[in-house]
Amino acid sequence: MRDLSLLTKALFWASAMLAPVQAIMWTMVFLIIVDFITGLTAAWKTKVPIQSKRMGSTLSKFLIYNLVILSAYFIELHVVKEVPWLKVVSGFIAVTELKSIAENFSKIYGINLWSHIKGLFDRSTPGR
Repeated sequence: MRDLSLLTKALFWASAMLAPVQAIMWTMVFLIIVDFITGLTAAWKTKVPIQSKRMGSTLSKFLIYNLVILSAYFIELHVVKEVPWLKVVSGFIAVTELKSIAENFSKIYGINLWSHIKGLFDRSTPGR
């Protein structure tokens, strides 16, 4: 009974410490899941064999990306407060995942998503 109380206190303490970064961590988990799903779909569409080794890299992404985000948070909090490490690191990871999702989208639908979006903005810009 005492062990359960200690575990409950430890989990409460950990969740309180991580509360400021939970939204960022959940966002990264969401992007990883979307990348995984679009990657599977792209592999199926292009008839590339799905291998467990490549699927395993998704699990390591969950762990590594979240550890890097936590590290950036604690560095920003305790070491170098003047640099927004959390935003820089999480932005880099998000752009990397979005690029991968866009590549998968291109394989699935045959449309270069970035060029298509850029074309939409070029057409809607007044004076062009």
